[in-house]
Amino acid sequence: MFTKRVMSTKEYTLEVKNDGGAIFLVDDCAVGNDKECTHQEGDVDETTAADAPPVTIEAETLVPDGGYGWMIVLGSFLIHVLMGGFERSNGVLYLEFLDRFGRSATETAWVLSIFSTLRLALGPLASTLCNKYSCRFVVMLGSIICSIGILLSAFMRDLRPLYITYGILGGVGRSFTYTPSLIIVGYYFNKRRGLAVGLATAGVGVGNFVFPPVIEQMFEYYSFQGTFLILAAITCNFFVCGAMFRSLELHRQIMKNDRIAKERQEFQQNGEVVSSVLLKKKTSISSSENKLSSNIKPENRTSSFIQRKFSQVKLALKGNQTQTGAKKPLLELSLFRNFGFTALCLQLFLYTLAFNLTFVFLPALAREKGISKIDGALLLSILGIFDAIARVVMSTVLDLRHVKPYRLIIYNAVMFLNAIIAILLPSMTKFWHFAITCSLFGILSGTYISQKSVVVLDILGVDSLASSVGLLLLFQGLSALIGPTVGGMLKDLLGSYDMAFYFGSIGIILGGFMMMMGNIWIYRQKRHARKGKKVAKNSKNGHA
Repeated sequence: MFTKRVMSTKEYTLEVKNDGGAIFLVDDCAVGNDKECTHQEGDVDETTAADAPPVTIEAETLVPDGGYGWMIVLGSFLIHVLMGGFERSNGVLYLEFLDRFGRSATETAWVLSIFSTLRLALGPLASTLCNKYSCRFVVMLGSIICSIGILLSAFMRDLRPLYITYGILGGVGRSFTYTPSLIIVGYYFNKRRGLAVGLATAGVGVGNFVFPPVIEQMFEYYSFQGTFLILAAITCNFFVCGAMFRSLELHRQIMKNDRIAKERQEFQQNGEVVSSVLLKKKTSISSSENKLSSNIKPENRTSSFIQRKFSQVKLALKGNQTQTGAKKPLLELSLFRNFGFTALCLQLFLYTLAFNLTFVFLPALAREKGISKIDGALLLSILGIFDAIARVVMSTVLDLRHVKPYRLIIYNAVMFLNAIIAILLPSMTKFWHFAITCSLFGILSGTYISQKSVVVLDILGVDSLASSVGLLLLFQGLSALIGPTVGGMLKDLLGSYDMAFYFGSIGIILGGFMMMMGNIWIYRQKRHARKGKKVAKNSKNGHA
């Protein structure tokens, strides 16, 4: 008893059959079979015995969980290095803008607030574009916009034009690079998703360690204009990172074509039976190979070459499509019906109040306590290196089989610990005091931020990944606008940065309680689901 599937091309007929658990690919004509090869190209004839084993899912449809996925992680890591370097240098830029333009703390903070806000608040738009086109296309588009914005900022002689060039253009461009870098890693990994996301987002810590002191020195040696010209050139590297973001659909097709080409070559060389995986029903080898190029008309070589290249570019830039072909909404607002996800959005909003405050005002707070500008930039580097270490180490720990079930609880506890450290920051008076406190803040914030997209997968699953990440970033972006702005107002009113940090700490505490409410709701839902399954199982056994 066996399952037989025959598929043909113009050259030969392929037969796949299950004989004792082994899968073979047979060329009827090549092995001297006497039967006439009458199958038409693309035809499939399948006869299955009653006791035949079920058809195995095709290998290409599975999540890679490695392989080219590590190239995706590398591209995301490099984006986070650049993005984190700019974001975590806000404190250095804030002091430079303050000294150069002589505006109030509130007006100066607005430039950086708009920059950070749009990077996050436009997450839904970026995720929508990822659904419609692809992560690769959106990153490349963002690279162009961001580079132009920073390039124009180099020639501004007043603070207000920077609201448009650095704030709006730079923020929009970075949103289009940052959001896809989070989404695409989730598509390529399942079992090792926590580790992959941790490695990718660890780039923020590396950028945090390198960029602040380097940018501070660049202002000293190359002046304001020269520094921004260099930063614009550095931003162009987003384009290279985006080129690495091959869509999962395209990756599967390339892997399938490579496998089929290898099998055909073995047939042509040996003319004997070789091992293979099951091919999809009603899919011929010739049609699979042609998916990366358009049909070529031999009578017009120039036209066929252009058509083929255009088809390849179009496929490279198009987005992932569902297996069923069903269209999903570009942005799923129905996700807010899940209270666990809603609570996660609200607590992220509250947490970001203190998070953005810290990176904007930490060097200014240190200078207020008598610490030099270069040492203030060094504090950001210390925070960044511990942030990077925590992202990798804690992502690995939280992915362990015995720890993963408690990931949401640990995530909640990290928030409360981070609030304590944020409250202590204004009380520091010496550099080594700040260094120790910033180290602890980096460990806790790195753990929290790196697990953001992983936690949302624990709550909602992978099907709504793009929309859920986009909505999370929207809430985070709104908070990024409010935090530094309110902090600057408190500085202008009270003459000190201390109250700005206390204000942010209150936000983290409230966010911790909001997350706690969400965790309780999730626990209750899971308990009800287990009870329902148990009742259904008992009912089924009773009928039996």
